[in-house]
Amino acid sequence: MEEQKTIKDYIVDYLLDGEDEKRLDPVLVEWLAEDESHRKEFNLYKKIWEESHRYTEVEAFDPDLAWEKVDKINRQKVYLRKYWKNMLYTASGVAASLLIVLALSFMGTFQKGSEVLVSMSADYGNRSEIMLPDGSLVKLNAGSEVVYSYDPKKKTREVDFQGEGFFDVSKSKDPFIIKVAGGLNVKVWGTSFNLQAYADDPIVQASLVEGCIELESGEEKLIMQPGEIVVFDKETNKIKQMKGILSHSYGWLDNKLYMEDMPLSLVCKYLERWYDVKITIQSGLSENIRYNGVIQEETVADVMDALSRLSNISYYVKGKHISITSK
Repeated sequence: MEEQKTIKDYIVDYLLDGEDEKRLDPVLVEWLAEDESHRKEFNLYKKIWEESHRYTEVEAFDPDLAWEKVDKINRQKVYLRKYWKNMLYTASGVAASLLIVLALSFMGTFQKGSEVLVSMSADYGNRSEIMLPDGSLVKLNAGSEVVYSYDPKKKTREVDFQGEGFFDVSKSKDPFIIKVAGGLNVKVWGTSFNLQAYADDPIVQASLVEGCIELESGEEKLIMQPGEIVVFDKETNKIKQMKGILSHSYGWLDNKLYMEDMPLSLVCKYLERWYDVKITIQSGLSENIRYNGVIQEETVADVMDALSRLSNISYYVKGKHISITSK
């Protein structure tokens, strides 16, 4: 018995048809007319499809591969339909940027002889994630950016990174090297770890969950073992281990801020990034007020309410600006 087509199948059929053949199936027309949300969803799929083609039409062009694709196009079309159907089923719950990267990988962009370059950022107040062409997954905290490059000639995977991210790096013989501000290089093997490396922070902190990573800056080197937390001082170029609870260092993945004798100034720095606000603190309060515990709130106002209950502070909100004073 032939499998019944879903609305996603009709969308895939439409996207895969050439420009001369494009037409809306009556079933698709009826579905679009049912609700405005259907049209928005359809436009999202079209945008993802168009973006993926924009990225795949790169400067490098191999005529031999092109002829080979022409020869195989009919056989590929069935497979393409199945592939894009699976892709589109996840569209409503996955960032379009992630789908684009997956599409690029599938369509051969990353198999060509030229260098591969992929980037992703998360603005203040937002978080995102990206699946790199090598299968590595990076979850980005607010105010972070990752630029991935792969040189097929040198067989190296390099990442320029700033901000905070949780890396789940795929195993490969090709080296995976992360470069951060301050001249620190992080050499990675198939590994899971959190890396905090904001450009305006005086330190870089790495927390290793599993696998093995090596931190290197000039003559300073340190190989980390699972469960360890290591700090790199940008001013002194020194690398040293520090004590702490490993899971607390990546509590942001669960929207948690763990505070261990944390000064008000540092708490506010986290809040500025997480909620995209500007916080002004009354003179004398920044370092004198410290917190212990964990905060997990939905809004910045909820966080400020909690902090004011825990200490002798008041706050005033005006747009994206928050002023903190003593009570």
